[in-house]
Amino acid sequence: MVYSGRCHCGALSYAYETAVAPRNWAVRACQCAFCRAHQALTTSDPAGSLAFQIHDRRRLVRYRFGLRVTDFLLCAECGVYVAAAITTPRGRYGIINVNALQAIPPDIPAPRPMAYEGESESERTARREARWTPIIGDL
Repeated sequence: MVYSGRCHCGALSYAYETAVAPRNWAVRACQCAFCRAHQALTTSDPAGSLAFQIHDRRRLVRYRFGLRVTDFLLCAECGVYVAAAITTPRGRYGIINVNALQAIPPDIPAPRPMAYEGESESERTARREARWTPIIGDL
C-alpha cells in the first residue's frame, strides 16, 4: 500500500510504501524537545520505500539539531514537520510523521515513547540505517 502525506499548504509531500498493515506499524513518539513540540508520531519500514515531492523548493527547510546528522523536513510556509531524512555511506533513509498523512489509518497502534539521548553518532546512524525506510528519488 502507498500512503500519502503532506504539509498543510501542499508544498512538501511524500509517498510512503509499505506492505505492513497499519495495525502493525511501529509508531513512535520521540521524547526529544523538537518532537514533543511538534507532537510528532513517526513510523518507518526498512522493507518499504519513501519518495518525496517538493512542489516549491523555497519552502523546504532542513532543520538539524542534536548530533546534526539528520535533516528534519519542515515547510517554511505552514510550519508542518513532515518527515526526517539521513544520508549515510549506505544510502538515504527516512521516517514519516504519521500526523502529516492525508488520511491517518484508524487502526494504527498507540505510539511507544522513545528516548534516544546518549546515543553516539555511529550508534544513531546504525539504528536509522537498520530501522528507517529507504528513500527513492530526489530530495
